[in-house]
Amino acid sequence: MKLSHRIGIAASAVTLAAGVAAASAGPAAADSATRPSITSVVFGGYGGNGQSSPYVVLYGSGFGSSAPAGSSDNSNSCGTYTADGDVYGNQLYLVDDSNFEAGYSDANGADCVGVSVDYWSDTEVILYFGNAYASYQHWYLSNGDGFAVSVKGGIFGGTVSGLS
Repeated sequence: MKLSHRIGIAASAVTLAAGVAAASAGPAAADSATRPSITSVVFGGYGGNGQSSPYVVLYGSGFGSSAPAGSSDNSNSCGTYTADGDVYGNQLYLVDDSNFEAGYSDANGADCVGVSVDYWSDTEVILYFGNAYASYQHWYLSNGDGFAVSVKGGIFGGTVSGLS
């Protein structure tokens, strides 16, 4: 994914977080009612290079009863992996600053790190990363990293914390 797309996602997350308190009635409010609302994100497990994937828990509303359709990310421009999870177009993905992105795909290709959904409900999603996670340079989460996550058009951003 292009850096400009990542910057746009991060900027959207910051704008969304800043605008939540200032939201007003009108067309924008009606549009946001159709999108999921991510209210908090919790990270757990280990951070850093050489570790297995941490889990990421998303809390909110409007996620729907099932995950969006994904496609296998076992073979991508970075190589062939076993159990690398899925990519979900623009329906489910996470960006860690400029370090890596997971779960996104478009006509130009797919992220090298896939996402696996462990649990999905209308108010909670639990996911982890595929086997490409932490396999190259800084393709891993660390406490203090900035992040943005998107579920079906809902965006939330912040700083990674809670990893061992």
